Amino acid sequence: MVFYGIAGKREDGSPDDYEQKMAIMNSLSTFAFQTCVKFYPVMSMPKENQHILTFANPNGIRRCTILPGEHSNFLPHLAHEVVDMWDVDSAIIVPIVVSANGLDQHLSRLTLDGWIKSLMQKARVIVGYDCLKSPEIDMIIMRALGLPFEHNRMSRDVYIEYSDNRRGKMSGPEFKLYSNVFIETNIQCIDYDAVILILYPEDLKIPLPRHIGSFIDKIAKVDKHIHKAATVWHCDYVSGGRLVLSPTGKISPYHDAKVVRDAAFKGMIRALEAGAKKPLLVVQNVVNFPDGQLVCILGALEALYTPLQTRERDATNNFLRIGFHSEEKLSESFEKTVRNALALEKSRILTRDIAGSDPERMTPANIVKYVKSSFETDSNITIKIIDDQEMIAEEYPLLAAVARASSQIERHKPRVVELEYKPSDIARVTQTLLLVGKGVTYDTGGADLKISGKMAGMCRDKGGAAAVAGFLKACSLLKPPHLKVKGVLCLCRNSIGEDSYVPDELLISKSGKTVRVTNTDAEGRFAMADALYKMGVLAENELNPHLYTIATLTGHARLCYGNYTAALDNHSARGTNHASALQFSGSRLGEGFEVSFIRPEDLSVNNGKCKGDDLVQVDMEAKCRHHQLAGGFLIKVGGLEDKNIKYTHLDIAGAAGTAPNEPTAVPILTLCHVHKVLM
Repeated sequence: MVFYGIAGKREDGSPDDYEQKMAIMNSLSTFAFQTCVKFYPVMSMPKENQHILTFANPNGIRRCTILPGEHSNFLPHLAHEVVDMWDVDSAIIVPIVVSANGLDQHLSRLTLDGWIKSLMQKARVIVGYDCLKSPEIDMIIMRALGLPFEHNRMSRDVYIEYSDNRRGKMSGPEFKLYSNVFIETNIQCIDYDAVILILYPEDLKIPLPRHIGSFIDKIAKVDKHIHKAATVWHCDYVSGGRLVLSPTGKISPYHDAKVVRDAAFKGMIRALEAGAKKPLLVVQNVVNFPDGQLVCILGALEALYTPLQTRERDATNNFLRIGFHSEEKLSESFEKTVRNALALEKSRILTRDIAGSDPERMTPANIVKYVKSSFETDSNITIKIIDDQEMIAEEYPLLAAVARASSQIERHKPRVVELEYKPSDIARVTQTLLLVGKGVTYDTGGADLKISGKMAGMCRDKGGAAAVAGFLKACSLLKPPHLKVKGVLCLCRNSIGEDSYVPDELLISKSGKTVRVTNTDAEGRFAMADALYKMGVLAENELNPHLYTIATLTGHARLCYGNYTAALDNHSARGTNHASALQFSGSRLGEGFEVSFIRPEDLSVNNGKCKGDDLVQVDMEAKCRHHQLAGGFLIKVGGLEDKNIKYTHLDIAGAAGTAPNEPTAVPILTLCHVHKVLM
């Protein structure tokens, strides 16, 4: 690579001097070193009042030469000399760092003796620029060169590639959610066709970007509606001349970071509706929300999600390019935020695909195929599929009972998927997470059939298993060195048929406890019960274990808490206030949690009513506390009542999202935050 920078006059007319040349060289160095690849110097020499640095790159491109300066009579000879000496075969990048005034005279250096054209015969040439003001710079350069050109605007386009001593090297593709996601330092970059800005209440005193502050102040006097709904304005000061303003509305002490997510989501939706294909989101750092930048990016990415079955019919992206702008210089912390957001969104896409697809697209058999495909390149994830029906009947008897009617159809037969994440250095593990997810691909209610339209939407009953898979995906991408994670997806279909399980049956669980069936529509606890018991046995030999069940389990949780997740700790987890920690992390990332307590009666109500019965599936005479007594049932059937193993049950029935809305992929963000999975 050869970088050539020309120092022109500043906008204020101050003369070109050595300090300015060095500033230009530093700018080019920042561009080369911090955004693309890592170089180290191998040659440094002054030549005719110019400073030349050559860098070797251990990661691919062999050499990078930076040639900043104003006097360039020797440039053609030197450029060819560098190409021949270092065998440059990738690119010659010629950025022009100059004000728009006097651009033509600087361009004349590029065309001197046709040297750049001759270089094109040896290596790929990219012409770049970084101008303060340039309305028609593309055409100006093309006329000066007399040939088409590729350009790189020094915009710090960042392909997500990161090296961290704590986590080891992370390859680019893992964090490249799309090949066209960038970090952008200039909101006037011509590579975008719309800029999206979140409008915060005036009392927060969030400074507006300097290019458009006065413009927004003027239109706010014309139309107060900009503080109530997302609007689109023609603005010459931003990319594409299109400015989308998306307000948060009033932010009270009762609001959490979800208000930022909602504004970013609505702003991105409005930009897409306006016809934008290359939106640029301004991501401001708001003190009131410590993780506000991450939540803002996640909200925008969520708006870009297209359901799996739609993508399979039409693979066209609803956007061509997306950029994130934080400030007019590179920031390591912001780059890390973007990397976190991309990894999390990739994980949430996996969850939404499973949870939101119809019951035939995501049968137990198809979920297995999808999960295997999604993790096939993740070397830190091991997958075990249990699909032998005799083994399932022996190891997961309650799950097998739920699936009896559906087992007559191959694609609907139950499966158990075991996923395990291990870091590269197992000696650094300080905690083990064991998660069980409810994966009922469709719930008819079974013999206790759902009626009066209550069955519609029951394809979302697999949201718990989908969330477990998504969390494992986040771990595989972010590589937390301190965690070992094992997840179990309990996949089945609660059908009705000649072999349906029915009330009054007495079943023997894997823990050896007998359970009397009372309502076949309470199948979720059966689906997870045996897996939870087996995980509890494993936990006894693990380091600092914490068990989870995640399920769209009860309508009662939705009635109690609306669109929030109910978090229920057992006695051991309550000793560390874990549910409260989940609630705190959820508020940081816009996922609401409500802490619910399991009382003694929530355990005892599950005791068997008939002689010889250990447990009852659900007490049909209970009039209240249904989501708590479901948690109590899982504790008892899982053999955790007297064990000092931390266990938290998450009922996401209200939070997982109901049609026609897309699945929310809760509680992936919260779990990643509370267990320090994020970088």
